[in-house]
Amino acid sequence: MIWNLLIPAAKIMIEPSNSCYAWERAFFIFILLLFSTISINAQNIRLHNDTKILKEQYVSSDSDFHLTIKPYTPGDFIKFDSLKKVEVSSKIANHLLNRDLLNFEDNNFKFKANPIIDSKIIYDLDESSLYSGYKLGLNLEASYKSKLFFSTDIFISRMNYPSFQSKYADSLGIISHYGTFISKTNDYYLYSSFTGELTYKASEHFYFHVGRGKNFLGNGYRSLFLSDNSNAYPYLKVTADIWKIKYIWMAAKLKDIQLLNPNFEAVLYDKAAFIHYLSLNLTKRINFNFFESIISNPYDQEGRKKGYEFAYFNPVIFFRPVEFYTGTSDNSLMGMGLNLRLWKSVYLYSQFILDDLIISKINDGSGWWGNKFGLQTGLKSYHLFNIQGFFFRGEVNIVRPYTYSHGEINTYEGVANLNYGNYFQELAHPTGANFIESLAEIRYQTGRFFTNAELVIAKKGTDTDTVNYGSDIYLSYNLRPNDYGIRFLQGSAGNFIYAEFGASYMINPKYELMLETAIQYRSIKTQSNHRKNLIFNLGISTKIFNENYDYF
Repeated sequence: MIWNLLIPAAKIMIEPSNSCYAWERAFFIFILLLFSTISINAQNIRLHNDTKILKEQYVSSDSDFHLTIKPYTPGDFIKFDSLKKVEVSSKIANHLLNRDLLNFEDNNFKFKANPIIDSKIIYDLDESSLYSGYKLGLNLEASYKSKLFFSTDIFISRMNYPSFQSKYADSLGIISHYGTFISKTNDYYLYSSFTGELTYKASEHFYFHVGRGKNFLGNGYRSLFLSDNSNAYPYLKVTADIWKIKYIWMAAKLKDIQLLNPNFEAVLYDKAAFIHYLSLNLTKRINFNFFESIISNPYDQEGRKKGYEFAYFNPVIFFRPVEFYTGTSDNSLMGMGLNLRLWKSVYLYSQFILDDLIISKINDGSGWWGNKFGLQTGLKSYHLFNIQGFFFRGEVNIVRPYTYSHGEINTYEGVANLNYGNYFQELAHPTGANFIESLAEIRYQTGRFFTNAELVIAKKGTDTDTVNYGSDIYLSYNLRPNDYGIRFLQGSAGNFIYAEFGASYMINPKYELMLETAIQYRSIKTQSNHRKNLIFNLGISTKIFNENYDYF
């Protein structure tokens, strides 16, 4: 039965289409038809940092759990005990504070529905401007016989933004983290979002997923492999969880911007990411992981659509030999990670991403441009000083120039780029490349009260109008100034500071509705400009949104 459902969905996602949104409509119809025939449900572990940390702390001491793969599969054993109920005598108040909006269970299936709410007021002190808006939608989750699992978030939003966000949206027709907007009226952007996943548990060890959403690979605040920074994308995914090993194969359909479009329109072209990820718990305290991905396009050398290389759908091959054998110009990356559990809930973690490297070119000191790699290292504790709910993280990220970038490819539809991005947003670290970043965050939770403080300091070598110094992954690496003499942080020096302090109260833990307030300071200083924003936030929000702007 499941294959009769998954195969048509796979064809929709993989086969090229003349319409930018044809597959999205088809996938949406597929989900609605399926949901109308059976009710299915999933443990919805979202990627938002606040709630992600809240749930991670309950499994951090489990030596068999794979913390670096998010979202978790429905079969993962989540020892998450809901926050204590607020005792009230009123049945209505009790429902609003402690229960799902709708919840139904019997022997075979479970179903629940909850609201998605985001209403906020934003005041930018430096711009002396007030901004506001809302998101309104519905979350549905269901399961059938612990074999079929489903979850979806659907919402529509009307927001206006400070200038550093609105300028980006106006120049590309894209809202950061979401994609193209529907319209703009009186400085308010109207856009919608649909994410969801259907999962089939084939056996105790194998899961098959089809969905539209985001994935995160790593133990850090950032990921150099795959993060939740960009717009959601449709994907097919297979998860194998056997003994001490968890393995992911994923094919994701991406869209991106033709930067050289003569009319400066946000014209999109097709590309895809094929990803392998292996997580191995070597001991109770040591986790090793291996990552590889390849960004490909459905065009031949003459610019005609031909579909994707069939070998990339093989779940066990290495991508680099296939790329070399087929003679394609696809963009491949590899990475390794190491996580050490120093004691009960304290982790030392790291990632190394490799875009290209010749060892001899490092040792000779020539500064060859093609040595493209990045490094992350960090330390986090879920219960710092043995204080329950006191979370700390310190992290450093370093990425060499031109990492994640690629050259231009001419197609009949325009100019494409096989960089590691989606909807003009980075798939890994949001700062791109040619930077060093250090960050620290502290979070404390007691009962339903939360506080957080965050500090990010980064230095970046920025590009000029005529030369690509390696920071913008959307510039062709063919625009580099030289093949040799490439230095880390080359280009125009830029400095970034972000600081935040926030407090919130969890109104209803069932759907993570929170009353929250925050103060944010954001500063970007280059040789030609210094832009500062001091922002005050107040609102009520379901914590499912990653809308952070704490990056260069």
